[in-house]
Amino acid sequence: MATRDEIKQVIAYTSLVFANYHPMLEGNPNTVDVLYDLLGDLPVDTLRVAVKSCCSEIGRAFAPSPGEIREAAIKLHMRASGVPTAAEAWGAIMESFRCTSFDQPEILNHPLVIKAIHCMGGMHAIGMSENNMADRAHFLKIYDQLLERAQEDAAELPILTEYVAARKMIGGTIKILTDKLAVR
Repeated sequence: MATRDEIKQVIAYTSLVFANYHPMLEGNPNTVDVLYDLLGDLPVDTLRVAVKSCCSEIGRAFAPSPGEIREAAIKLHMRASGVPTAAEAWGAIMESFRCTSFDQPEILNHPLVIKAIHCMGGMHAIGMSENNMADRAHFLKIYDQLLERAQEDAAELPILTEYVAARKMIGGTIKILTDKLAVR
């Protein structure tokens, strides 16, 4: 996880790239406090590469926001993790129907691909369909939605995840108590 000093280095780097970036370094809270709060949970190497990725975007005139930096970090992580594109996943599905051996494309073992196939009714349903073009369109849409959700979940601040989890638990507890009272 990034330290306050590493966040300061990121701010200094960004200030050198964008002459119009004038972070508030005095007062409480200041830019270091805010960026540490919003980006401090990221591994420092990921943070640095994400900042460089944002700063090197063609046409970028202003320093990246914390959200843009988090998005870049997630995209880099997804790419490094080998998350297939929707088209690659669909291609692997189609290839699996042409395979006569037990060697199936590795992409079919990816959790997002498995979930998208399940949403389509399974491999058997896809294989038995007579409308390949419609199935392809549906699969691509489903896969993109699942990928977007996975990226949103991965980019979520830990404090937000904890907040939602705590509220679910409280809501569940209240519902259990309400149900118990209703039975009497």
